[in-house]
Amino acid sequence: MHSRRGTFIKCIAMIWILASGIMDTRAGKMLISDRGASRIRIADLDGSNLRTLIPSAGTNVRGIAIDIKRNLLFYADNGGNVIYQAKLDGSDREPIVSTGLRFPADLALDKDSSKIYWCDRDTDRIERSDYNGENRETVIETESPYYLDLDLTHKKLYWGDFSGGNIFRASLPNAENTENIVSGLIRTRGVKVDPGGGYFYWCDRETHKIQRKQINGGDIEDLYTGLDTPHGMTLDINAKKVYWVDTGTNSIGGTGAKAVSRGDMDGSGKQEVLSSLSQPWDLTLDTRIKNYGEWTKRRFRKDAPTILTSPGSDPDNDQKSNLLEYFSGTNPFIFGKKEMLSLIRSSPYMELSYRMTSQPIEDIRVNIESSENLLDWAINPKDVEELEINLDEESVLINQRFNYQAGEKKGRQIRLRISLIDP
Repeated sequence: MHSRRGTFIKCIAMIWILASGIMDTRAGKMLISDRGASRIRIADLDGSNLRTLIPSAGTNVRGIAIDIKRNLLFYADNGGNVIYQAKLDGSDREPIVSTGLRFPADLALDKDSSKIYWCDRDTDRIERSDYNGENRETVIETESPYYLDLDLTHKKLYWGDFSGGNIFRASLPNAENTENIVSGLIRTRGVKVDPGGGYFYWCDRETHKIQRKQINGGDIEDLYTGLDTPHGMTLDINAKKVYWVDTGTNSIGGTGAKAVSRGDMDGSGKQEVLSSLSQPWDLTLDTRIKNYGEWTKRRFRKDAPTILTSPGSDPDNDQKSNLLEYFSGTNPFIFGKKEMLSLIRSSPYMELSYRMTSQPIEDIRVNIESSENLLDWAINPKDVEELEINLDEESVLINQRFNYQAGEKKGRQIRLRISLIDP
């Protein structure tokens, strides 16, 4: 590594794999409203370990949403015309809205404001309230709203109607400047927005497709076709994945009927059918990852060979192994041009900066090691001190420094050792 004054210290990123495959039941999950079974179900992100979270959830469960930071789960039951709140483990369930509803369908959360939005198909309203059901108000009166999403980046509300084949958009907070941004479809379902990527997505249950369109206009793109009755949808934007459920009620033998599926947000990869259910209506994701096994379930296909998913593999050939991609929070299928770490002289110190995932991973150990001869290494030498930690949504930038005196430590080597361990 070069400073402005020459080569003083070399910084080496090394991988040391000790153990992996320890699964955690608290994260890396999809939560599904299974209307046919009257249950809320939960499974790993690849559909494995499917089980029941809330066994008697209601007679007609519909939209589902979660707030991970507050440990809250919300879902609608239009059989009882109730919106429920519970803990993420399914406990402490209670109704928060139980009056004035006729067909509560989809839900969406404004987590910053602790507000819940919902469509009521039969009252022709989109409403919102506080998480506890208080301060309830009508956002907009619109014909048969069924699925919705919030783009809080651009302060927009998106929704689709029940049978008009339309998708609408309006400005928040008061649903002004309504636009009909898609028309001429048959029966839209599962509207979702990727503000950063510039697309919104939906299902068309009658043409059996997953589709998308640019936020600023353009042609409709078919991502996945030949489905049965696609309904609820959610996006894993960081992993570039779209998930959807298919109720199977068209009974045409389409791919993924009565199941959860996923694909790529650009439609490039083949559809994966993840789990079969009774009649799934909606789903949401808990994308927290706590170990390498959960990370592979989120990032790789279920049928991916071990040679592709192992910690030492490099699917995108960017000289960063899966373990480094896991550690740094980057995508193993997107060629990364940025260096993972940097070493800069700031006399009398050298400053080491590296970025790691903000996910609550438990099976990584990070050590800074130093050596004078590349044979004997001191772990976390005493002269290394932490300067600062900067957080963003997906990663943490860590800055550390250590004393460096050219006369005494010329040729000193510094390396960052990343170890995959048994948590």
